[in-house]
Amino acid sequence: MGILMRLAVRVSRLRKGQSKVVLVLCGGYRGPFEGERIRRTVRRGVRIADALDSSPPDVWIYGADCHRLPAIKSGSLEAWIADWAVLARSPVFGKSKENGNPLARSTEEYGLFKGGSVASAMKILRTEYRSSRVPVLVLFHVESMEGEDCGVARELEKASVNSLFWQFLAQLDEMHPSVLNRLDDVRRERPSITNAHYNNSWDMDTSVGMDTFMQYGMIKPYARWAREPRRRRLGCSALSTEPPQ
Repeated sequence: MGILMRLAVRVSRLRKGQSKVVLVLCGGYRGPFEGERIRRTVRRGVRIADALDSSPPDVWIYGADCHRLPAIKSGSLEAWIADWAVLARSPVFGKSKENGNPLARSTEEYGLFKGGSVASAMKILRTEYRSSRVPVLVLFHVESMEGEDCGVARELEKASVNSLFWQFLAQLDEMHPSVLNRLDDVRRERPSITNAHYNNSWDMDTSVGMDTFMQYGMIKPYARWAREPRRRRLGCSALSTEPPQ
C-alpha cells in the first residue's frame, strides 16, 4: 500500500520531502477513541505523510484547547496508537477511571471530551505553521461544526496568505450543513481562499484497495493548490504578515 500511495503522489506531480503533513485529531468526544475511527485516522494520516513528508506527521489534538502530541517515532506507530488514539469503553454503570494510557491521563490537562472549537484550533495551528518554507497539508478531523461557521470562515480568510492547506475530514450531519459544505460559496465571496477542501468519506471503513484510492483523493486538492504560482501559495508568509486579527 505504501508503494501505491507513493505512486499516487508522483501522479499528482508532488515530490517527497517538499511538503509538511500535520494531523489534527478531534478530542471533543470519547466515542471515536473507543472504536476504530481515530486509529484509522492516524494510520491513514501516517501513510499520507510517508508518501509526502520526510518525517512522520506532527499530531495535534483539540478539545477546549489544542495541544501537540508526542512525535510518532519510526517503527513505533502501533505503540503510539495504543498510547494516544485508544480509550477503554465507558462503563454502562458508574464513571470510568481515567488512569490508563497517556491519553486517558491527559483528559483534564488537555480539556478533552467536553466538546471543542475548530476555529480556535485553526488559530493555534495557523500561528504555529504560518512561516513554513514548504507547503503544509493539515489533515483536520472534525466531529462537530455547531456554531462554528463564522469563526472557521474568518480563520480560512486569515490563513489564505499562508502556506497552509486545510483538508477537513468528517462525516457530519447532512441535515444541518456547515460552512464546510459551502466552500464553493466561501471561494466566490473570498477568491483568495483556495487552500481548503472538505472530504466526507474519511471516516468510512474501506477495503485496502479503496483505502489507497481514497487517500489519493485526499491529496489531489492539495496537489492542485501546491502547484499554484508561488506568490499565491506563500503570499506574505516569508515576512510573517497577516490580515488583522
